[in-house]
Amino acid sequence: MSPLGHFSQSEEPTLSGIRSPSALASFCTEENIRECRSYVNQEVSSLGLRAVWTQSDGAVELNAVAVLNSMYDLIQLHRRGLRALDDMEVERLRSCSNEEFLRLSGTRLKAQLELSKRENTSLLERERRLQLKVKNLQSCLKNEKEEVQRLQNIIASRASQYNHDVKRKEREFGKLKERLNQLLVDKKEKKQAMEVLNYIGRADGKRSLWKTVRTEARHEGEMYRTLLSDYDARQRELVLENGEQRKVLQQMKRDMVSLLRSTKPARRGEKPDDAQTQADSEDEEEVFESSKEEVEGPCVDAREKLTNSIHLKWRKLKSHMERLGSQASLVQAGEGTQHEVIPLETHEQEMEQLKLEVQQCRGFIHSQQQLLQQRLSSPCEEEAASQPHSGHMLGERGRPGGRGRLGDEWKTLEEQRTHFEKERRNYTEAAIRLSHERMIFEEDRATWLKHQFLNLTPFTDQNKPQMTKSKSALSICKLEAASVFAPECLHGSPSPETSSSPRRQPLQTQSTADFSRSLQPSPENRYR
Repeated sequence: MSPLGHFSQSEEPTLSGIRSPSALASFCTEENIRECRSYVNQEVSSLGLRAVWTQSDGAVELNAVAVLNSMYDLIQLHRRGLRALDDMEVERLRSCSNEEFLRLSGTRLKAQLELSKRENTSLLERERRLQLKVKNLQSCLKNEKEEVQRLQNIIASRASQYNHDVKRKEREFGKLKERLNQLLVDKKEKKQAMEVLNYIGRADGKRSLWKTVRTEARHEGEMYRTLLSDYDARQRELVLENGEQRKVLQQMKRDMVSLLRSTKPARRGEKPDDAQTQADSEDEEEVFESSKEEVEGPCVDAREKLTNSIHLKWRKLKSHMERLGSQASLVQAGEGTQHEVIPLETHEQEMEQLKLEVQQCRGFIHSQQQLLQQRLSSPCEEEAASQPHSGHMLGERGRPGGRGRLGDEWKTLEEQRTHFEKERRNYTEAAIRLSHERMIFEEDRATWLKHQFLNLTPFTDQNKPQMTKSKSALSICKLEAASVFAPECLHGSPSPETSSSPRRQPLQTQSTADFSRSLQPSPENRYR
């Protein structure tokens, strides 16, 4: 046991005795003086000090010098103990602060380690991408080198061919010079022969080819293609012009009906005239509706019906204007001065305007009749050109039954037009569905890329189901688009019964080509 420990154990009764007298009284009494003395001597000797009580000649004496020295040593031990205690406290605080600093340093180093790991992962990913890019560039460079090598080979072959041609030309030139010299030296008599005067060569300076079966077939095919393209262009122009003329006729009829309605007589005492004008207005509405249906009908039946409807409207307008003229004359005579009647000058102006409109209508009708005649005569001319010996067919067209056949062809043409409208709607719906599915695919692709970027593990197994899902969505889109387009294309092909008309096939091929061209995706918007 250390002296400091002995000192602390021996110090406790002394300090407690100083603080409380009861403790001192309890430590030493008259009965235990001898035990206390021996205990104090033992404690002092254990601390390495001299004994306070000495025994001489059988008597125990108190040594004052020893007591003072012991007290001084105890005081010094106590001070050293306090200093050691302070030093230990400071050391403990220092060790606590060092421990806290080391703990914070460890946390910071862990964060730096995580950050360095992430940076290392990102750098590895970037290095992988750069390696892929380098591989792609190397492959592109290899392809370019191969292309350059191929072009160099082509240039070399062409140079050798050019040198060969130059040598051949030089040999021919030498031969021609020798022949010319020989002709100049010989000076033979010129023989009698035929000469071609005023020869007209080709514009490109080349000689004309022999007329063979191949060249004639090629020119014949080009001629047919040119005729078909011209016929399609003319047919489209006629359809557009016919639609515009229908719109003009409908607008003209609306103007005439509105004019007839706006110029109703509004006299108070003429009830029969009011009933007559009401009946006329009802007839005009019926005529307008019927004429509208007639204009929208086939062109063969529409020609006579349009003429009849225009004549009927003109008669109605004429009778109405005569009635207005009679009312104006009555106003001038003095009868019905209080009635609301339009003046004569206004009637004359309206008459002139209506005459101009009627002339315009006649011009429109005449131009439409000419177009209809041209349209009806053009198939006959083409059939006559393709079949020059078909006199029986021309005879049938000249008969009255040819018009019925032409009407049947127009009906089939209208049926085909409705079929084309249905096909166009189906194509439009398919295109809308395809665009919607493409949008869904792009959203899935964006979600997949976001998931890849957040996880920073683009090659783990957990992302494979999403890749297969996106690929399956793309394959479903393509299969649905193919299933939608294929039946419609098969359904849109012309049948043998309806292919008798020569002017229906170009229209069908043109519309199908336009629809396929409009629905074809651009290279920038295709799936990557």
